[in-house]
Amino acid sequence: MTLAAPAILTRTARGSDQKITILNSFPTLANEYWQGWDAGCRLACEQLGLGYVSQTYDDSVEKQISQIEQAPALGINAVVTFAQNAEIIKALTATAAQVGVKIANAHSTAAWLHPDDPSFGDTYLLYSQPDNVRGTAAMAQALFDRIGNKGKVIYVGGLPGNFSADTRAAGVQLALSRNPGIELVAQQPGGENRVAARPVVENLLTAHPDISAIVSYNDDTAIAVLDALRERGLSGKIPTAGIDATREMLNRVREDESALGTVSINAPFMTGYSVVTLYDALEGVTYDPLERMRFFDSLFLDSPEAAGAYLGAMADNGGIAFDFKSMSRHLNGENWKLPWGMEVIDPSQLWSSIESMAATKPADWRLPEAVQASLDAGNAAKLNEMYRGHAAPGPLSAVAGMTRAGKTVLGF
Repeated sequence: MTLAAPAILTRTARGSDQKITILNSFPTLANEYWQGWDAGCRLACEQLGLGYVSQTYDDSVEKQISQIEQAPALGINAVVTFAQNAEIIKALTATAAQVGVKIANAHSTAAWLHPDDPSFGDTYLLYSQPDNVRGTAAMAQALFDRIGNKGKVIYVGGLPGNFSADTRAAGVQLALSRNPGIELVAQQPGGENRVAARPVVENLLTAHPDISAIVSYNDDTAIAVLDALRERGLSGKIPTAGIDATREMLNRVREDESALGTVSINAPFMTGYSVVTLYDALEGVTYDPLERMRFFDSLFLDSPEAAGAYLGAMADNGGIAFDFKSMSRHLNGENWKLPWGMEVIDPSQLWSSIESMAATKPADWRLPEAVQASLDAGNAAKLNEMYRGHAAPGPLSAVAGMTRAGKTVLGF
């Protein structure tokens, strides 16, 4: 995409007594996941005493870029966002750099692009995502365990080429590699929503009447599966599981024998901690270059008790009562806390482990010098050890204890 040079304001340096204001730019509020995304960002800003501006861009790349262009006019210092597609993060970050605001992005980023890329200056402070490979593998493994680690299964996946879809598919393949008695007889994109997924599920059930389990890309897909199973009289006979921990799916886990569980990727923490990172950086905290890319934890809710407790932890607006102020390194010095797990991402391995991404690696690709130096110094392991050293009980700790694993996907 070629962008004309916009007639926009450039933000000047913030005075020490000037209030920090955060823009949250995301697709829509007409979706439970994004409601939680908004709630977490809003709560962190309230706890830290920051200004907060919430804007949706309705799946429009042009509108998303425009929101960042106009940020200085609203007194905004930093932006939390979800890049509408992987490649647009380049334009978003370039625009943020041009107008003088910082940016934290989640879930979607261009392959082989590190936030510390010199072309962005000191603008792109955080890219975060759940470890989709490990999270999906944990979910698939639970399904395989439920059917005795043998039998035929199908996977109703996401849209190929989407980073989340590709990494979740890799998680399914990882679980399959550990279970030689499981045969994947079909996999097909389900459109990532129940309306698109339903005919796909119906066709697959007709073509493969002897399957033992269905791995679902997300909760909406899983609900399409559960509805199809019920209408065919197969409830309780073929299990499935999803990802997102929506209220509807959590209630299905409590009530439907075919609903084995759902993976929480915890949008309220993701955006709230993004605010903490931006706030600390604006107040002078220096992060290791490797900390600009992080896995945030997830939790497979695979029991009616865990699903019920998670529902109880959710506010009406989708938020979860994390104490974001306690996570700030600026406010707490060495006594900052982490009530939800995280790990740094090794950027030398992230894309190379996904077949569709590995094929796009530029011949002359190399990490930014500071990032490579940190890797060479062994800082990835040191930082992960530091995170575990700051782990503290949080609003979902008891919920994790109710799952069959008794812990989160990252082991916190």
